[in-house]
Amino acid sequence: MSTAKDTAPSVARIQPVSVPRPAEVFADILRDKIFTGEFQAGEALPPERVLVEQSQLSRATVRDALAILKQQGLIITKPGRNGGSIVSRPTQQDLIASLDVYLLSKGWGPENPTLAETREVIEPWCAALAAARRTEADIERMRECVDAMIDVEDNVAAYIQASQKWHFAVADASHNSLLAALMRVRSDAARSHANQNRYSSLTARRASIDFHGRVTDQIADRQPQKAYDVMVDHIRGSSDLLMDRLVVEAGH
Repeated sequence: MSTAKDTAPSVARIQPVSVPRPAEVFADILRDKIFTGEFQAGEALPPERVLVEQSQLSRATVRDALAILKQQGLIITKPGRNGGSIVSRPTQQDLIASLDVYLLSKGWGPENPTLAETREVIEPWCAALAAARRTEADIERMRECVDAMIDVEDNVAAYIQASQKWHFAVADASHNSLLAALMRVRSDAARSHANQNRYSSLTARRASIDFHGRVTDQIADRQPQKAYDVMVDHIRGSSDLLMDRLVVEAGH
């Protein structure tokens, strides 16, 4: 026997609807115009009153939209009578600063393995890319860094700083701006913490200089695979390779 409960029609459920704020929508519109080149870098956006008139939004909404773009590095505010919102482009340094803030907000200090793992993945590929793409200026910069390491090999702190510049030179020679930026995230803290012990002896510093010179030679000779392999060997000198650690972690 059917019951009233059995025959009652089912009631469709409506899921919560998330509606973006008008300021976010307007910020998206302005962002698209910047990315498509309708508003060029260095060009002033229309004055705030004009944006209010054209968008038919409140002045507060327009200001909030501009604040979003400013936070994203897409506009800068120029004060003065002839000032206003000037279209900008986020720089590599802006990206590095944002990632630094992210890592700090996570509480990841220089001892956190995330940074070491990231560089261990990145550095050999930076060397390989550099071997394929390097310019003569890139090679000159790397050799200058190696010479600088030799000059300060008796000073641990100065050596670590010179070594860091060489690693940056290799990353820059990859001509991949994202990889180069990632190499610089929390670099001072991470390298100084990890390298103080690793390069405490003169023998270790000289061995590292030799590796740097060999990687530079392979990059200069346009040998991507060899540059990659030597950089892997250089990383191996500090600890077990990431893959070795992962095998242990997986229980094999």
